[in-house]
Amino acid sequence: MENDWPLNNNDGQGNSLNPGNETGHLNWLNNLEEYDMDALMGAVDHVNTDQDDEDDEEHHLQGGQSSKSGKRFTAVQIQGLESLYQRYAHPDDSMRKELGARIGLDARQIKFWFQNRRTKIKVKAVGDENKDIQQENAQLQAENMELQQKLLCGTCRDPNEKWHLLNENAKLKDTKRRAQEYLIKLIHVARIPHYETLENLESASLNLVPFTDDCSTNQDTLLSYTERALYEFVMLAEKGELMWLPTTDGKILNDQEYRCHTFPGLLGPCPQGFVMEGTKATTLFRGTAFDLVGLLTDVSRWSKIFPGIIAGVRASNNVSSGNFTSLDGLIQEMNVDLWVQSPRAPNRNVKFLRVSKQIQNSQWAVVDMAAELGTLSCRLLPSGCLLQDMSNGLCKVTWIVHAEYDETSVPPLFRQLFQSGTALGASRWLASLQRQCEYMAILHSSHSSGAAMSALGRKSVLELSQRMMASFYTAVSKPVALDPSNIVNEWCGICNIGTNMFQATVRMVIWNYSTVGQPPTLVLSATTTVWLPGTPPQRIIHEYLCNGQCRGEWDRFAYDGAVELSSIVTSRQLRGNVVSVLHPNDVLHQMNSNMLILQEATSDLSCSLVLYSFIEKNMMRAIMNGGDNTTAFLLPSGFAILPDGHVNHGAADAASSSNVPTSQNGPAGSLLTAAYQALWSSSAANHAAWTMDDAGNRVCQAISKILAAVGANIAIPA
Repeated sequence: MENDWPLNNNDGQGNSLNPGNETGHLNWLNNLEEYDMDALMGAVDHVNTDQDDEDDEEHHLQGGQSSKSGKRFTAVQIQGLESLYQRYAHPDDSMRKELGARIGLDARQIKFWFQNRRTKIKVKAVGDENKDIQQENAQLQAENMELQQKLLCGTCRDPNEKWHLLNENAKLKDTKRRAQEYLIKLIHVARIPHYETLENLESASLNLVPFTDDCSTNQDTLLSYTERALYEFVMLAEKGELMWLPTTDGKILNDQEYRCHTFPGLLGPCPQGFVMEGTKATTLFRGTAFDLVGLLTDVSRWSKIFPGIIAGVRASNNVSSGNFTSLDGLIQEMNVDLWVQSPRAPNRNVKFLRVSKQIQNSQWAVVDMAAELGTLSCRLLPSGCLLQDMSNGLCKVTWIVHAEYDETSVPPLFRQLFQSGTALGASRWLASLQRQCEYMAILHSSHSSGAAMSALGRKSVLELSQRMMASFYTAVSKPVALDPSNIVNEWCGICNIGTNMFQATVRMVIWNYSTVGQPPTLVLSATTTVWLPGTPPQRIIHEYLCNGQCRGEWDRFAYDGAVELSSIVTSRQLRGNVVSVLHPNDVLHQMNSNMLILQEATSDLSCSLVLYSFIEKNMMRAIMNGGDNTTAFLLPSGFAILPDGHVNHGAADAASSSNVPTSQNGPAGSLLTAAYQALWSSSAANHAAWTMDDAGNRVCQAISKILAAVGANIAIPA
């Protein structure tokens, strides 16, 4: 019974879950309130409401005219029930059986009648308290308004009176806050639907889900919370026009319109110092909605399909299993770290509930919402994806990310990246999903990629490249403070931009790198980020970094270029997504003659990467023939290029009324991160210093070459 919850797409009266229909919305809420009572009875036991005035009141509280037709109690039965209730509000089993035998009811009916009676008394008590608090609130507001009017004409009064009025105003606000907190406490005690009683209150002090340390909460409260989150999410997903403003890669949320269309927020107002990001994007995938729901609710598969966004899952568990075989009604709790490919960009920790629900036969919703308020620097408002099966074998996916986060935790250079949603917004999740799905399809394809590589060899190379990508993400994005064994330093070098120079701070991290079957090895990672206003990412990756003729300019080990031995295209839809095996042209250095280069380039609107690692020639050729790749030693270096978030939203005038800023800095720019890794040896102090200087100089020289090649006029170090 605890897992049965009313997230149905139809309430039995023809009222579907349609946020665009206001009448349907009211009926939906009424039905939820009725279910909270009737779920305890099963669809039976309606008290004869013609007996007395109190029963009329109970009938009204349960939603007016009920759609359920059940057995009505006789006057004698009502009299017997009321008589026992006056003496014992919580009768035990023997009392219920004795009474049932006397008035012709079974113990179960008597049990639920007493539960309903106690709930009715609590609801009535809360209603009386609510009226008193509302009257007090109205009186306080009237006094507040009167004081404000006096304050406005304070020029004709004693200046000291201004401070007196301000003091009184502060006291009134505090009284109002305490009154609201008291009302919320009463509501939690009575366990009645929050949105019904609080609709006229400010949402300043709402905290609807009091999760405890052991991840438990009252089931009724949990279900009420997920119902509201689901309703709000579907409304956001299906509402258009004024609710959303178009951008180059999706839509941003119009904050003013959002507040006009929603009931009091689940988490209350945006905390001081927090800012809101709201983004929406839509695309088509081949497959079914149920398949995607299965992927999103399988924590292991979900985290692996978004390697560039999900740094790791700290904890996850099922709060409510629902119908587990169909995933309908499944509720999960998760604690997840998200990252952005730059050593200077902050990672984001989010704790949230994920609920999957079948809205209609061909439509599913997977909704995430904050599991607690606490002291987290980010809280997730109803977000997730709406999945709609199409008639042509495709699935329409509408993805929404709606969050509030502490802006002071984000360095100024990255604030536009985060607030625009470019860092962790809807378009990035969808782009990553699309790219990874294509990647996995090619990985498991049985078709040969040509004479240079068998299908088995292609699979082995792609798996090795995935491991290289994961290692690169860790080197660039993982917070170094998480591992106390890391040694962190900062190295300052000079980058050139035309005839000008600027100083770049390179983060130097010495960390343990381990490979299967090999002892841990100390590795030096040198990384830094610069902002290139007005230089789009496509110019950097397509016109320069992926141009084989230019490779020798930024890669010392292949300063005479490289020959491509074999390649695997990892996306047929996106340009420049390819895994390549390269042979350096340089034959003067003995080390290079025995080494090949494994390189992967990926690019979409949300992020572009070019990373590479040297690998011993015989081992690479064995892997290309389908051999084991788990013992290969990889030390990836390369570049991550993010859009800077300064995009033209196409609706500047409308967006100026929301909290989402529009670009005032011309065309879009890039955040360029360069990373170089090398083996670290601390046996000799002079060798260690040389290794650090060499790594820092490589990073700065590569950035200088890129700036010159793409014609960047401005570069700002992070």
